[in-house]
Amino acid sequence: QAASTTATAAAAAALVMWGFFAVGLVVMACAIGWLLRRYAAPSVPYIVLATTAYAWAVSMSIVLITPIDVWAALKHQPERGIGILWRVTYWSTQVLTWLALPFFQVYADAGDFTVGGRCLTSLKENGLLYGLAGAAGAVGLLVIVVYERTLALSDLPALGMALSNTFGLSAGILLMGYGLVEIPREMWKSDPGHLLKWCAHRAGRFAEDVLRTTNELESVVTIIVANDKQMPRRDPLRPYMAAISTAAEQESPVKPSSVVASGYDMDTLAADDLEYNYDKAGLAALRRRLAAAIHDFKGAHAQYEEVIRQALDQEAIIKCRQLGVYEPPGLAAGEAGWRGYAARALWRWRCVGQPIGRKVMAALLVCFSGCVVWSEATIFTGGHPDLSPFSRAIRGSLGSEWGLQLLVMMPLAYICICTYFALFRINAFNYNKLLPRTTTGAALMQNGSLMARFAAPTCWNLLHMVNMDGVIDGQGGTTVFTQNMGTMTVLPVLGKHLNTYLPLLLVVHCLLIWLRLWDRLAGACVSSKYKFDNDDVDDQYTEKGRLLIRKEGEALANGLRIGEILAADDLELQLPGLAGRKRVKKNKSWFNFGR
Repeated sequence: QAASTTATAAAAAALVMWGFFAVGLVVMACAIGWLLRRYAAPSVPYIVLATTAYAWAVSMSIVLITPIDVWAALKHQPERGIGILWRVTYWSTQVLTWLALPFFQVYADAGDFTVGGRCLTSLKENGLLYGLAGAAGAVGLLVIVVYERTLALSDLPALGMALSNTFGLSAGILLMGYGLVEIPREMWKSDPGHLLKWCAHRAGRFAEDVLRTTNELESVVTIIVANDKQMPRRDPLRPYMAAISTAAEQESPVKPSSVVASGYDMDTLAADDLEYNYDKAGLAALRRRLAAAIHDFKGAHAQYEEVIRQALDQEAIIKCRQLGVYEPPGLAAGEAGWRGYAARALWRWRCVGQPIGRKVMAALLVCFSGCVVWSEATIFTGGHPDLSPFSRAIRGSLGSEWGLQLLVMMPLAYICICTYFALFRINAFNYNKLLPRTTTGAALMQNGSLMARFAAPTCWNLLHMVNMDGVIDGQGGTTVFTQNMGTMTVLPVLGKHLNTYLPLLLVVHCLLIWLRLWDRLAGACVSSKYKFDNDDVDDQYTEKGRLLIRKEGEALANGLRIGEILAADDLELQLPGLAGRKRVKKNKSWFNFGR
């Protein structure tokens, strides 16, 4: 009877554990669906959406699998299903991030006219990258074999996993440190006037991007028109040139027919611009350039439109706070019904409650970030004594299964958010950032690849934070993740100390970020593209942005759309230097694409 009672209790506990996992899966699926709906361009194929969704799913699933793994290890109730989930998740992220997604990313971005041509282009570009990486890895492996003479052939898989974790852990620590400081700092910026200045700076930057991408798209379409005119009708390459012209006419906001009608000057083109039609490879390059120009144009316009709307909202909030009248803009005066009451309540919250709520949330996030930094800095103690607040809280909640899993999930989710937040604030990844309703398939897959690359190292780091990276509490239990991952001790010197002492650098890194010294050091040592994108500055972009916000508000009041003022002839006189180069006067504005 006692055995039956124990089995019943274990079954009930397992049911609760997997119930937690099932609820998390539903939430995760909804989040992925919302992200794809918000960011993916309508032209992205379903196969790309499915691949990106799977990459995001296996990357996010560590936030769900780790809590049940920790609970099972602490309770000494091994679950076979956890091992299966970990193996599927881990190897999926590795295959996706190192092989599948890089291949399909270049494949989707290539301009070749056949499937075979796109595959060959992808293999060439990825082969060059991985050839160099493989050569460096072979040299490193040779050094390790010479240094560590006991290394056996059976240790190579563990060595590969350890090297992958080393890269992910090293880069992840730097990225996480930025997010731990900047997320609370940005949350603290709740004053509408401060947020309006931030929007003005971004509006100035994005307006310049709109004009630059418009110039590029006009140039590319002009090149297409010129090459199409030069090519004889019986040329064997004529079908490929016709395919490019058709794509430009159907997909580009700047139409070749409009360029021909408005007139174009071939003297403005460089000699190289007229050599695309010499061979099939040249036409493929032109087609790829056209796709990139269309994507950049639409992305720049979407960013500009979004930030202008945010700025106009902040202006309305400031005005309401000054007058003490919280009537939402666009709502008919005296409108009754639940929609009217809901709109007024939401607007009052944005004007009055949200700034206070952001301050409170920022204070909580500062405390949470401090706990993470402290837990990272005390990993070297090995749990003797246990100085990690997360570890002590988890071990103190063994009586509540859901409570324990939530306590594991919260710090893991937070450090994931901090890492990915920083990852897409680095200027190097601006070309593949997620843009509302205009993100291409290549950019989506790049995003999924980067998320998958840091999934396992982030989990590995958390287990060290809560002192569960080996035998737990001296009772012989270990997490399934640790069992499947092996150890990093196959790496000489670094493998024995990297997990322990690398997190100590997080303290110094966070201090540099907090004092705003990181970008100065990065600018002096490496390329500026590896600096973090900091919008909180007061420079020439901010002044230009303030004028643009005022002019856009006036234009909207007169029935114009956002972005139309950027085509005004006197814009260069009012905002000198905004455009990258003086644009040719056109009879028609190209900014209202797809409308």
